[in-house]
Amino acid sequence: MSMKKKINFGKFIKIESIKVKHGSIQSLSFIINRKLAYLPDANEIYKKDYQKFTKLDYLIIDCLRYKKHPSHFNLEDVLRLNILLKPKKMILTNLHSDLDYVKLLNILPKNIKPAYDGLSLNF
Repeated sequence: MSMKKKINFGKFIKIESIKVKHGSIQSLSFIINRKLAYLPDANEIYKKDYQKFTKLDYLIIDCLRYKKHPSHFNLEDVLRLNILLKPKKMILTNLHSDLDYVKLLNILPKNIKPAYDGLSLNF
């Protein structure tokens, strides 16, 4: 499903919703202006939709913890997706307390950052 919303100065925001797997159910992810994807509750992107998530400016993605989880991506999953989807920047969200912000900054590839309260993006 796709929708357009007109904003100031005659510009449009295009939002495409894409179903993703969230354990035994589906949830929605969103791609905005073909530049930013938001996947807050997911543990799998369906292969038929991979192309929609490739080479984005920003990929904001669920990363619950180090260990596997039945309905959320873990750190190993998002590192694999980083290589596969090649976003310019990947931002990890939905972090459990065992994923320490400073430790993550030291071990993640340069294009991946953990999210934090108050984070804002310009795209």
